[in-house]
Amino acid sequence: MTVISRYNLRLIAVPALMSALVIVFFLTGGAVRTQMRAVMELIPADQIRMWDITRISAFTTPMLSGYVIPITFLLGIMMAFSRLARNSELTAMKAAGIPLKRLVMPVVLLGVLLSGASFFIQNTAQPFAHRHLVSLISRELPLRVTIDLLPAGVMHTFGDWRVYIGSRDGNGVLHDIMVLQPDGEGGANAFYAATARLVRENGQPMLEMRQGYLVPADPTRHFTFDILRKPVPPLVADKSWSSKDGMTLGELLALEDELEQLFAETQALPVAGDLRSVRIHIKNRIAFPLMCLAVALIAAPVGARTRRAGRSYAFGAGLVILCGYFVLRKVAEPPFLASLSLTVLMGQLPNLVLGAAGLFLLSRVDRI
Repeated sequence: MTVISRYNLRLIAVPALMSALVIVFFLTGGAVRTQMRAVMELIPADQIRMWDITRISAFTTPMLSGYVIPITFLLGIMMAFSRLARNSELTAMKAAGIPLKRLVMPVVLLGVLLSGASFFIQNTAQPFAHRHLVSLISRELPLRVTIDLLPAGVMHTFGDWRVYIGSRDGNGVLHDIMVLQPDGEGGANAFYAATARLVRENGQPMLEMRQGYLVPADPTRHFTFDILRKPVPPLVADKSWSSKDGMTLGELLALEDELEQLFAETQALPVAGDLRSVRIHIKNRIAFPLMCLAVALIAAPVGARTRRAGRSYAFGAGLVILCGYFVLRKVAEPPFLASLSLTVLMGQLPNLVLGAAGLFLLSRVDRI
């Protein structure tokens, strides 16, 4: 690699990394807030540790790579060429007889490498991170909750019980508690108590209720009690729900094949909707990594030919390219159930348009 190529790539790397840090911070922050709202509906806030928030942030970041890598690469390209123009380095290179293609081609090759890296991240790191995020939110965190930590004023499902707590005092005593316990025959026994607390008996957690009464499944009978202890049912972790974001491309293709066969047999509209959704996920899994190459092809010759040097121009030109890409992406999304090959081909429309425009500009980059 020549000195000029290394110099140009260093100019791209610094603003690209800075942009990546800023964009990841804001996108991850928004995603973490969304996840935390879901978590706090399941468990009390005081049961959430800083390490849990850190893990949620870490597991969320790979799922944003499809947007972050190409966008920050584009901004890095535009800022690098803007700096070269601002310092009259582009003019000096032209005067020295150095073709601008020598500046542009390493950027395009870097776009190829980043496309490969982006595909690897989306196909390997993203499913791994998504599965661990789902396991953390739906399995690990809910299992920490004990019955005496449930928020007051809301009906909760705890094991096979339904529990309502009126209030809780500073000593952890529960007041105005109601417990609905299935009787195994389709009915439920209702326990009402003035106070209750969680105790342990031979290592088994027990709910000790005081000054209450029991209404069995037969509502014509009820029993009062001074003290009643009931074994607290164990919490069973939810099965980690399956999601297309947690699948590799191979798993998505296998699922698409199964749904295609099922739709051919049933012609059911819900199956058609699922099949279309899977095909769109496959399209995005292939199209987004190639966005790095597409923006390199269009941004490098545009930046090399620029005669303006301001940062505002660089951001403006980058924003125009991004808007054009996402408008084409929206237009190219099939509104109907199309074949897999057609869906994938339509998903490549933004990359093909930007790439074709970039190749045209690349062929004219050294013209006066």
